[in-house]
Amino acid sequence: MASYYVVGGEYADTTFSVPAAGTVLETHGPFNERDAKVRWRELTGKTVDNAMVRYFLKSEDELTPRKFWVIGGEYADTSFTRIQTGKELEVYGPFGEWEGALGFWRGLTSKSVDDAQVRYDIRENYQPGEEIASRKLDAVASTLQTTATRSVGIAATTDKVFATLSDVRTWPKWAKHSFKSVRSGSGNVWDVDTAQGPARITLKLDAASGVVDHVVTDNKGGSWPIPGRVVPAGGGAVVMLTFTKPATYSDAQFAADMRIADEELAALKRLVESA
Repeated sequence: MASYYVVGGEYADTTFSVPAAGTVLETHGPFNERDAKVRWRELTGKTVDNAMVRYFLKSEDELTPRKFWVIGGEYADTSFTRIQTGKELEVYGPFGEWEGALGFWRGLTSKSVDDAQVRYDIRENYQPGEEIASRKLDAVASTLQTTATRSVGIAATTDKVFATLSDVRTWPKWAKHSFKSVRSGSGNVWDVDTAQGPARITLKLDAASGVVDHVVTDNKGGSWPIPGRVVPAGGGAVVMLTFTKPATYSDAQFAADMRIADEELAALKRLVESA
């Protein structure tokens, strides 16, 4: 029998995505579906006068973290079941969200659109050694938020590019529009001043796979994950960053931010190549 949980509490705003400062979301359960609904009614009835408190009914599957990989490369033929002789299967990830994997997939496929034997697929919970024939994922593209992937080629080693990106102290040197200064920090957490005010940067780094994901959290609790990768290409390195349009942004605002991202990646290229 499936298990269900009631999850929620006080949130920072009415998007109900980020907990209020200093609070931890509650998890009640496991229950069967009937008892979970009873518990949900009890909790919502007690907090009906607080617009910032909300509870959700979630199945066990919904609470299990999902991870996605982008895999593929140059295949021997258009059956896409066997990698070309002398080539290796490319595996990028994991991405914690479908949107991040989708944005990265779009960046790769846009660069190989003219080669009929190059293909990339998105896999959920991929394990090394799995068969590489494509598998359809249960997703509806029309429900996804708008994403954009920006990339730049840099005439430097992946190690050198990765070292620059993973040191937040370098960011005001190339991402001048977005980050004004670095106030404090070390390792994977840094306090910075952005164009919108103070914020915190949390990094997720993996030099072996070129992962340079980061999450920007503002002083109101808003959070924006930006997956990034550094991959070898053409004798140098390619940096790819995937951005998801916030629900509060217009298309014009998001397009303007992407133009800024292009300028900042070009500045990153100049910084690394001149060092």
